[in-house]
Amino acid sequence: MQFKRALLKSLLLGLRESGVASREMGFLERKGAIRRAADVALASARGSDATRWSQALETQRRPSTSKRILRRCHRPRPRKAGTAARPRGSAGIVARAMVRKRTQVLKGIVPGVEGVDDECTLLGEALDYAVCLKAQVDVMQLLVRALQAPKQ
Repeated sequence: MQFKRALLKSLLLGLRESGVASREMGFLERKGAIRRAADVALASARGSDATRWSQALETQRRPSTSKRILRRCHRPRPRKAGTAARPRGSAGIVARAMVRKRTQVLKGIVPGVEGVDDECTLLGEALDYAVCLKAQVDVMQLLVRALQAPKQ
């Protein structure tokens, strides 16, 4: 409950500072401002020294151009017609490949864990991030209900 209170306070401050209530702000601009305020509030409520993902959210406002270019260069290419898939080996090799792929997906979802090789650390960070995201959703739903409530 204390975390949600700190998250709500940080979120309200961030929304106020970004001027989300301004009528001059367009929809996409407002959406981006709300997202940035929510990310910063989540990281500050959690504490920057607590986890890798909270440090990453505080330091990483916008991905740099070089990262976007690199990401674009490493996109998987569609397979040409007529190229057969190579046969797979034993079940252990397939299972390791699946774990490796899912680990990479998880590293893409949780901020700040791109360089983590230890699966236990990665899962701990992912679990902590998921719990904090759930709290963020609860706080934002509370905020929406409070703003939609009829004024007396």
